[in-house]
Amino acid sequence: HQLPDIWKDLIEAGFESGHAYGKALRTVKSCVGSTWCRFGVQDSVGFAIRLEERYRGIRAPHKMKMAVSGCVRECAEAQSKDFGLIATDNGYNLYIGGNGGAKPRHADLFAADLDEDTAIRYIDRIMMYYIFTADKLTRTATWLDNYEGGVEALRQVIIDDKLGICDELDSRMQYLVATYKCEWAEVVNDPEKQRRFRQFVNSDDHQPSIEFIAQRDQYRPADWPRGGMPVVPLTLPDGSAATHDVSANANGVETSDIAVSAPTQSASLPERTNKSKWVRVGYVDDFPTNGGSTIKYGEVQIAVYNFAARGEWYACQNMCPHMNAFVLSRGIIGDSGDEPKVACPLHKKPFSLRTGKNLAGEGYSLKVFPVKVDHGEVFLELPPQEQLNALLASERHCIKHARERVEQ
Repeated sequence: HQLPDIWKDLIEAGFESGHAYGKALRTVKSCVGSTWCRFGVQDSVGFAIRLEERYRGIRAPHKMKMAVSGCVRECAEAQSKDFGLIATDNGYNLYIGGNGGAKPRHADLFAADLDEDTAIRYIDRIMMYYIFTADKLTRTATWLDNYEGGVEALRQVIIDDKLGICDELDSRMQYLVATYKCEWAEVVNDPEKQRRFRQFVNSDDHQPSIEFIAQRDQYRPADWPRGGMPVVPLTLPDGSAATHDVSANANGVETSDIAVSAPTQSASLPERTNKSKWVRVGYVDDFPTNGGSTIKYGEVQIAVYNFAARGEWYACQNMCPHMNAFVLSRGIIGDSGDEPKVACPLHKKPFSLRTGKNLAGEGYSLKVFPVKVDHGEVFLELPPQEQLNALLASERHCIKHARERVEQ
């Protein structure tokens, strides 16, 4: 909920968005090139800026990284990027399909001794062709490995126009370049868009979902426990085990680094009642199509989803029990066979929106709630607040650093 205010300050200071999030181009890395280095043969800094300003914000199947090195000493590590350029006496060598990370891949040389305009034209076409043909979440390295005929076949498409599509690729890229907008500037200047960043649809309250700790004169989130949060069975007042519909992950752990606010033994709930009632939580327009938003009920965060593709609505606890992260309303919804599901945006843990069951067979589950829509208003069937607070109150499950070790 603080992001619009943060971006307002950044934009007023001259910053723009589009580099650090989304499946899009990251900032273009460069060495100092001929500007400051005695070995530089081209202005790598100037070319990197030109590339960054051209391709900023363009959405793709996956993130894209670029680099420009001012000589063959390769200080910008261009050959480990999706698109890399290495300066020569005659221009730039263009490399594509490089990757670092868990599966490093050395980039392939696509063309040599290109002037800047020609290099940009080839990058335009390769990038658009990649956007059109790659599967979702496929990096250029994997795309090129799977491309029939490899880099030689790609040269025939991009340079020789074997498929007769280069004019279309050029025009499509030019449209993306010409229509770039700073997305956060639009949010800052549009109160309606700012509403999307409210923490809760039905309340102006703000609730911390993780503790921040001081370290090296800065603040950062408290550490997650290694291996995830343990699953602790909840017991009813009569001593019997809670059934699936009231099960949850309780914080029954304390390590040298983590202290939690929940009991270290099994949690006990207040006497259950059958006094569930329909509670109005907002309007249909408050919830994104095929997405979710968070509502606050007592001290509990609940994720509500408008699964328009199925014509259905779902609701569940907003806390992912894997790491007690209050993020499920921002999860990716979809189908697992006929089962509607949500995947936690942090670690992709999948849960059934119908039953709350973990679809990967792990020992986690969610509490789910019935939803109905009546005359444009959204209602949830919820138990009394005190009963749900005892089970799922945010303070109860918020990960906390050991108090005596906050300052080191």
